[in-house]
Amino acid sequence: MSVDNSYIIGIDIGGTNFRIGAVDSSWNTRSFRKIPVKDVFCQENALEALAEYLKRYLSDLDGKSAAIAIGLPATLNRERTVLLQAPNLPNMENIPMVRELSGIFSIPVYLEKDVSMALFYDRRKYGIPDCEILAGCYFGTGIGNAIMINGRILAGRNGTAGELGHIPADGSEIPCGCGNTGCMENLAGGKYLAWLCRETYPDTPIGELFSKHPKDKLLLQFVDRMAAAVAAEINILNPDYIIIGGGVPAMKDFPKDYLEQQIHVHVRKPYPEQDLQLVFAEDEEDKAVIGAALYAAEHIK
Repeated sequence: MSVDNSYIIGIDIGGTNFRIGAVDSSWNTRSFRKIPVKDVFCQENALEALAEYLKRYLSDLDGKSAAIAIGLPATLNRERTVLLQAPNLPNMENIPMVRELSGIFSIPVYLEKDVSMALFYDRRKYGIPDCEILAGCYFGTGIGNAIMINGRILAGRNGTAGELGHIPADGSEIPCGCGNTGCMENLAGGKYLAWLCRETYPDTPIGELFSKHPKDKLLLQFVDRMAAAVAAEINILNPDYIIIGGGVPAMKDFPKDYLEQQIHVHVRKPYPEQDLQLVFAEDEEDKAVIGAALYAAEHIK
């Protein structure tokens, strides 16, 4: 991967945390940092705030940077040059990030959805062979979704393919950051789980929800909604492999067996239900940072 023995700066901007690292030719991260997103975007001009943070980070880095690759919890234009909208982040709309940042730092800048970067990492880690369709469903603050067709991320006509978290959830009137009401991620994502913890289990730390209330109807309903979202993807795409990851499935005592069972319940019979290839991915701190570097390495000319 190494370009002239330099690093690729991988950045993972999530709905909650900002992660950054200098990724070397062995796919290891140096100078890895994880801080709250609000500590980076602490001013109204999000692009200016990011540029200032990157200047400080690069000034402390020992070595050259060949490129910057950024994973975002956002919709991007088809060309992957403009951040269109980030429902879970304020003041981040219609930002020409590639043009502005490449102009400031004089190195290539690449953008993709954060889940796409995670998918690049997981494809390598779990040895997923070349295939027609690979899909990733990542349950964190919201529901992240990435779809790879013949090795390339599916962007869609407007660049907004793979918005699994924004399929309609029947009966829900919860407003969503995307501008709609009743989106699935507001009932099957981490933000909803945190709300459920505060409202229904006030004496239970969120990290112990599935340990202390493993048979609770509301939690099982939450997991079943996760399964319904994954099954919708499977029924439409019939992927060769589907990766399930994110902070929610990585929680202590999360019922993966029940999630898998309910995916089978909701998927069409006899196929694709009889031939599912489900891969549960670990939620590693720097996976999307390394994934961003993997993505950039495939695009550096």
